[in-house]
Amino acid sequence: MSILRFLKSLQQVAKLFLYIYVLLTIFRIAFLLIYAGQLGSAGWEDMLETLWLGARISLKTTAFLVAFPFVFGTLPYTVFAWWPEKRIREVLGSVAVGLMTLLFMIRIPYYEVFHQGFNIMLFNGWKDDRSAIWDTAVQQYQLWPRLAGAVLLMAFFIWVWLKIARTSVCLPRRHARVYAILAAVFVPVFGLFCRFGGAFHSDSGVPWESAARTRYVVLNEAILDDGQALYRAYSTHQRATERAMRSISADELDAAIATLGGDLNAETIEGAFSRQKSTAPPLRRPHHVVVILGENYALWPLLPEYRSLGLAQTGEWLEAHGAHMYHFLPNGNGTMTSLNGFLTGLPDVGLYVNYTMGLHGHVDGLGIGATMKRMGYKTVFWYGGLRSWQDIGHFTLREGFDEFHCADELPEQGESSSWGAPDGVLFDAIRQQMETDEEDTFYFILTTSNHPPFAYDVDAAGFPRSEVAAKLPPSIPADKATLDQLGHIWYADQVMGKFIRQAQQDDPSTLFVVTGDHAERFNFATDVSLWVLSGIPCYFYGDGVPVDFFSEQRAGSHLQIAPTLAELILPAGSSYSSLLPPLMQSDRAFNHRLYIEYGKIGEEKALQDIDFRHTIEAARTVASWVVNHDDGTH
Repeated sequence: MSILRFLKSLQQVAKLFLYIYVLLTIFRIAFLLIYAGQLGSAGWEDMLETLWLGARISLKTTAFLVAFPFVFGTLPYTVFAWWPEKRIREVLGSVAVGLMTLLFMIRIPYYEVFHQGFNIMLFNGWKDDRSAIWDTAVQQYQLWPRLAGAVLLMAFFIWVWLKIARTSVCLPRRHARVYAILAAVFVPVFGLFCRFGGAFHSDSGVPWESAARTRYVVLNEAILDDGQALYRAYSTHQRATERAMRSISADELDAAIATLGGDLNAETIEGAFSRQKSTAPPLRRPHHVVVILGENYALWPLLPEYRSLGLAQTGEWLEAHGAHMYHFLPNGNGTMTSLNGFLTGLPDVGLYVNYTMGLHGHVDGLGIGATMKRMGYKTVFWYGGLRSWQDIGHFTLREGFDEFHCADELPEQGESSSWGAPDGVLFDAIRQQMETDEEDTFYFILTTSNHPPFAYDVDAAGFPRSEVAAKLPPSIPADKATLDQLGHIWYADQVMGKFIRQAQQDDPSTLFVVTGDHAERFNFATDVSLWVLSGIPCYFYGDGVPVDFFSEQRAGSHLQIAPTLAELILPAGSSYSSLLPPLMQSDRAFNHRLYIEYGKIGEEKALQDIDFRHTIEAARTVASWVVNHDDGTH
């Protein structure tokens, strides 16, 4: 064993540690500069706190990366003089530097979309339409220029690292043994210090769970370096999967059912949540019932500070002529998680239920397709994209729909994107089918136009670009890409309104429900509230639906649309099944991470109401049971 070899190699590893650590700090500062416009009223104290917390948590990332050349290079080299520790250190160091640079370059457009630097959607995306994702990355987010920039930046930072790695070190030939002993003590102590994020105990450290300590989203995201953000995404995904897949005892299930007010004596979950119609009197039975789940149909264009832009004129019209609810949450932050909520009637538990449920022939009785089918409606699902996306064709048919139709059936798709046909073309095809319906029919419509890449020619469709640009508030950037996206919001709203008016003209009895699959996809220039970032609207419009049907304090989510339809349509004394109450009986709401209570929105981790917490956990327990026992039994 050579003490001098150990000290020599340790100094080189220390160089790598300092280099990566400085690099992560540079990336953090660069991230803040790129999104400086979103800092709002954040002061120097807030930014210094961000850099301080980030410096501490990056100790964990750096130590993890440097551990590999230390373990696989330094330690063997201490014993074996022939061991190629220099090559190992240079290669592993280059991999670490290249990886962190690449993650930083990916994180920039990722934050534009999700307002987080890597989250659970990173893993959900593996199940998505990869071809469409690829096209979106190329067209909307300039994949090739960004990739070229990433390669050049990686090459530069690796070159700098190799220059540093090949510089000499100082070998203390006198007192070498003392230095070696001190180093042997220091390394594990320092490793422990790094492990807990600048502390010697988890309670005093900075883990990713408690890193967000400022009032500003962009600052909180800057605290996590790209390695920690990636770990957060992985850890969140694993926790959700483990929670959903865990073994739930009969007693746990019964406790959850009891918390939600269900019947413990029922033989099935559907039976446990059977409800009696309680609202008076029903509407004249509509011949058509139409639910429109609009891609990225968010609440924010209808809020006072953005309403003058005129992006949601159909929403304004529905607000004036139908019942609306603005204290409303999607089931998830992605299209499929929200759609899963509609089709199963269950809250999101982090599982790909579209690939697992219904395979044994059981139709989940809590979903909207099954609910409408039991009410005597033929059930038809229309999707503006392709049936291969997320196995949507098979899933909808398994979950209570009689028919599934999509873009590949449209004779003339017009100007389409990677995600499907234009909404106008989709609505025209649906209206043609509605005109031929003889039996009562329920239509569920999932649109696609308001999705990147924003390639539809909205100017040709009449988008008032210059008028909108002149009215933009400081919270929205005025660049062409943003205006293109605003144009797609406008277009989707316009053609939806045209369809609703025409369909009602064809059949005045038609009942419409309009909501969005999610928000959180618009890149605001400044930090905005959770209402702006995450809220979606919900409208009920039709003959007999009063404007004041929902009181101001009501709140709800996607899961409560099906029972609300049952309350509106079914005759007195009828029953239906729903995990959660209808919207007219609801003043609280939750989804995968947010809650609404007493008219306020917040993140679930900040929820103080213990009873509400128990309700949320009970709903997820029941959902996990149903997903893992796909036979409807209790």
